[in-house]
Amino acid sequence: MIFMGSMLCADMMSVTCTPTAIDNITRIELSNGEFDDLRVTKNTTEELGVTIPQEWDFDTILHAKFNGNLSAGNVNWNLDTVSHIIIKRKKTGDFKWITLEALKVETIKDFNIKNIDVTATPNCGYQYAVVPIINGVEGFYFVCNVEVKTNTLMLADKDEVWSTYLTDNYLDNTSVVPQQTITTMYDTYPTIVRNTEANYEEITVNAQFFPTGEDGCEIIPDDDRKRIHYNNGAKRFLRNGKTKILKSMDGNIWLIYVTTPPTDTATDDYQNRKLSFTCTEVGSMESEKDLYDAGFITATEEWWNR
Repeated sequence: MIFMGSMLCADMMSVTCTPTAIDNITRIELSNGEFDDLRVTKNTTEELGVTIPQEWDFDTILHAKFNGNLSAGNVNWNLDTVSHIIIKRKKTGDFKWITLEALKVETIKDFNIKNIDVTATPNCGYQYAVVPIINGVEGFYFVCNVEVKTNTLMLADKDEVWSTYLTDNYLDNTSVVPQQTITTMYDTYPTIVRNTEANYEEITVNAQFFPTGEDGCEIIPDDDRKRIHYNNGAKRFLRNGKTKILKSMDGNIWLIYVTTPPTDTATDDYQNRKLSFTCTEVGSMESEKDLYDAGFITATEEWWNR
């Protein structure tokens, strides 16, 4: 028996029934029979065959196999056994996981998880994992692969995300390694003194921020009121004193603080404004401590490097 959109139908292996239109199906009940398998999918183009597909994909809604229980999901844990759900990610091919969230499970609604990860590097492949904590021990990793792509310059703090494709994307940067050269009287070569472990970068950014249409692509340069309001919002964001993430179009990423306030200058005419500012690298994008201190991940120290 199959569902075609809102239509309930049957194939040659099912008991004949009259097609019935039902809108917004939210509940399925099986009764008065013996059932070996129940699979529900949104893919109406899938070929019907004798063998039922076992793989889960984004179209799969539920798949009950009735192996001594009524579980119809793709996980083997429930509310009685799971204390926490942790969300992790790592770059494809790497071994180090970064724990993004550790969520306590108390009600069935706690299994409904939705969040945005702004810490991923552009043009990079990742694996994201949902991991149950059962009796204090990590359970099976449920992993999906994600390719991160962007065609904009992006700045984000823990509360806001700003992006623009109106940038030279140069992001000129200078490495800062504090040290001092001392020339002594009787030595041919100088002595280099470095009394700090400081080793970071300073990045110069040039970008324009214009309001866009509903599609998020078409800019609105001629509406002065909207343009000024949007540009001022970008400047307030850059001056709000919060640690930020800076991403380039080609895959660079830094954990930064805006150390030189933005300069708002006209380029060709008074409407064509450009913001220029300098950022200082203040941490590592691979450090859970640095990301936690900046507010980008919520998992506390007890969950790091598990």
